[in-house]
Amino acid sequence: MFSRRLSVIASAVVATGFGLVAQPAIASARGSSGSPPALNPLSVGCPGSQYATISGAVSAAAAGDTITVCPGTYREGVVIPSREPLTLQGIGMPLIDAAGFDNGVLILASRSTVEGFSVRNATGEGILAMGMPGMPGTPITGVTIRDNQVIHNDQGNPNGSVLSSSPYPECSGFGRIPGDCGEGIHLMSADNSTVVSNVVMDNSGGILLTDEFGPTDGNLVARNVVSGNTLDCGITLAGHNPTAVASNGTTGGIHDNTIAGNTVTGNGTSGEGAGVLMATPMPGGGVYSNVVEGNHISGNGLSGVTLHGHAPGQDLNGNSVVANVIGTNNLAGDYDFSPLVDPSTTGILVASASPLSITIAGNQISDDRYGIWLTPNVTANGTRGNRFSAVGTPVSTATYPAP
Repeated sequence: MFSRRLSVIASAVVATGFGLVAQPAIASARGSSGSPPALNPLSVGCPGSQYATISGAVSAAAAGDTITVCPGTYREGVVIPSREPLTLQGIGMPLIDAAGFDNGVLILASRSTVEGFSVRNATGEGILAMGMPGMPGTPITGVTIRDNQVIHNDQGNPNGSVLSSSPYPECSGFGRIPGDCGEGIHLMSADNSTVVSNVVMDNSGGILLTDEFGPTDGNLVARNVVSGNTLDCGITLAGHNPTAVASNGTTGGIHDNTIAGNTVTGNGTSGEGAGVLMATPMPGGGVYSNVVEGNHISGNGLSGVTLHGHAPGQDLNGNSVVANVIGTNNLAGDYDFSPLVDPSTTGILVASASPLSITIAGNQISDDRYGIWLTPNVTANGTRGNRFSAVGTPVSTATYPAP
């Protein structure tokens, strides 16, 4: 499987295989005291504001401006155009209700920031940062997405069907793989960007990194709560560009990203989704040299950390899965690599059509039938350095069934 795919939360307590993990408070707005801010000429919905919509303020803004948005409900889809970096700053968690719009916030300008919003009900992504189509190899860079609540977006294919009637292209399926509609937060051909301290819940899928129009690299996805995105994965690194390997990463590839300190629970339980997935479906795709570190992962439909290499000629080498706390996962079973099938609860699964090397070290894995499940062509370094508790088989290398 690969992915194409309420009010202020003061804290979130998530059950993992090692007990309860308290997450830090998610602020309603960075630096907000709860009192009305000093009037910003580009403020929206504040006493004395001249703008009633966020889009209206964006149209009037110049490069580098900050738009302050006061509490309220804004029924719109907001676009930060490519001509100028902007900061959208929510005070008191204003709601962007994007029902009927493709995206809640579409970021096309490098070095832009979106912080302190509740974003809901979009057909596609709640928040999408996208490198410009028609300019291969030119990603969007330096975007910050932080302290937002991204909830109940990704709604164009609400049942997870293989094919969707939605006009939004991200909703279409790929072969037998169901279409989602972009997931809650999506970095598409983005580099050196940060997705931090967001709550991402009740979307089809959680946080997605892809490379349609150029490489996605050097990004940090950290300290997010990603939970209850039941049709797809919690956090997905999906290689969608078949030229990534041949171009040595200049036209595509998902590489050198860090997924750290997130709490990832209860995703993919009604569809086919891992806690953290690294995958590419086509020859020539690349998802390599990424780090998955220090996350708490449990209760997901596929394995806590899953790597799927579906075709020859891919590059999924050099990824590292280290120092994570992983409880019971693979609740729905993983049937993608028949006849090598893992129907049992599993902490980490690495399955590939081609030989690959990965580092799996320093993880705490508990309450699974298999701690680490590998296909025979996978070289896993560091497996002796993991800790296992209530695990039937710590490390299993699958074998082909007898004819």
